[in-house]
Amino acid sequence: MLTVSCRPIECAYVDTAPAQPKGPLLQKGNACLACRRKKKKCDAKRPYCTTCEVAGKQQGCLYEDNVQRHLTEALMARTRELETRLAIYEGQSQGSSPDQPRNNIQADDIMTSSLPPSSQLLLVPDESSVLDIAYPDIISNLGASSSYTLNTAEHFRPSNGSASSHSTSSSQSLVSLQELSDYRATFLAHNCQLGVSLTEAKLQAIASGDVSGTHVHPVLVYTAQVIGCCFWQLQYRITLNSAVETTQLELIKRAMLDAPPPIARLQVHCILAIYFLLKRQMPERREQLLKAAQVTLHNNLRFDTHTAEAFATLENTLNEAQEQICALSQFLYLDKAAGMVLNDPSLLTEDYDRQFHTLPYMFPYMTKNNLVVLRARSLALLQESRRLAARWTEIVVNLGTFDPQATLDEQTKWYDDYWGRLEEVLEHNSTLTVSTLKSSFAGHRQLALALKMSTILSLTAAAELHRVLARHHPNSRAKCLSTVLEIVGITKELRDDDYHFLDPILGPCWSMVAAMLEEQRPHVEEHAQLKTSYNIILSSANKLGLALPYMEHSLANISNVAPACDDSQMQPSDVSMFDV
Repeated sequence: MLTVSCRPIECAYVDTAPAQPKGPLLQKGNACLACRRKKKKCDAKRPYCTTCEVAGKQQGCLYEDNVQRHLTEALMARTRELETRLAIYEGQSQGSSPDQPRNNIQADDIMTSSLPPSSQLLLVPDESSVLDIAYPDIISNLGASSSYTLNTAEHFRPSNGSASSHSTSSSQSLVSLQELSDYRATFLAHNCQLGVSLTEAKLQAIASGDVSGTHVHPVLVYTAQVIGCCFWQLQYRITLNSAVETTQLELIKRAMLDAPPPIARLQVHCILAIYFLLKRQMPERREQLLKAAQVTLHNNLRFDTHTAEAFATLENTLNEAQEQICALSQFLYLDKAAGMVLNDPSLLTEDYDRQFHTLPYMFPYMTKNNLVVLRARSLALLQESRRLAARWTEIVVNLGTFDPQATLDEQTKWYDDYWGRLEEVLEHNSTLTVSTLKSSFAGHRQLALALKMSTILSLTAAAELHRVLARHHPNSRAKCLSTVLEIVGITKELRDDDYHFLDPILGPCWSMVAAMLEEQRPHVEEHAQLKTSYNIILSSANKLGLALPYMEHSLANISNVAPACDDSQMQPSDVSMFDV
């Protein structure tokens, strides 16, 4: 009988755990539609992901953020597009009926066409000055208004061309009256963010597309349509034929030859500067700011032009004064933002800073209730706070170098300026807090968003002032940390579709916040709170960088703080302090 001996076999076990991803995982739904459909890797870069750009499929690289929120709006936009195409085909098949009214017009012929009675429009009053309204039902219905005629043909003639070329381009540049109305309505919904303050009559004229010049110069109507078209595309995530915006820009160029009032020209240049920023056309943006400075200085537009009327009417400021002050405040804001983000030299003299500083004494009601002024004031206080901190650093460096008495006098002067500036910033923060609560209670989301951005600017100014004395004063250190965490809390409230309507100026603010979080790390027991705060700031900065230009430097500064953060003590559950 044969006996077979069995040798023991060593079993080799292979770890079947999935390999670690080479890069950070995207959250569900962040990949572009093309990569999701073809199940390819996607880095979610804007405007086109790397996969689609390498494959030459940029046109199909579309993102579907917040689909559920915008599904109904996108379907409505698609319905309007199909109705427009149907009208084109019906017009071609019934070309033998010249008396039939047209529902669509060519963008090239917009100056010589008549508008039908406008449909009912919901016109939001000038949100830049409605912060004191206590109820949400402030939207007024204009109702069916009388028809307006675009009677500017004698001033603005379309470019010459043959009939064949005109008909060839018609299918590419067709724009419906309803679409233009939608663009103007979008402008009116965002006019507070654009820094425009207009009277009720001018707002109604813009809503109706009235280019007769009776209430408002036509250039403002065309400007409303081009920036409204840009915002409309961002809101609905739809890319339109560029001929629509090109035509409106040409209309603006021609209307500017008609010598609009200086305030209207200043408003147009400021709006176009924002438009070219969104389009990432930086030379054109800088050109608009230079033209705005030329209009301001050449016409001697000042903040204190209407001081006599301010004393005479107290809180009931004149419409003309408010419009001029808001236009100057918006330009001052854009000028300071360009200086802080791009280190561009200021286009305004220091005298304008002095005029703006006295504005609360001349127009106290406007200073506390007008968004355009509040936002410009937030940025001005941030700039002044940074200068004050730089002065303190210079004093510390020069200790023992110069005359002791002179150094002592300089320190005394600095402390006087410091406490005065801190009181001013904290008072401004209180005003912004109440204004934000009012706007959110009334349901004005865009106004509340602009106020949140202004609050971040102002809180950053307060945190910078507290930081200066934080090393030697425990109370200042505690105030600095609490202010920074308040900024993080507001930042966390931002939604994904908010970032296109913000400003690159938030980049330097978040960079300062990240640096302050690192400075406070030795004095905080719960490092997980600081790590969570840092992650919120970094995530928001990345999102803003995808939406707007000039965030590279800020992102680099924020990322440099990352190695100093203590990951070992990070607890996932330690985020309750930011719950809202």
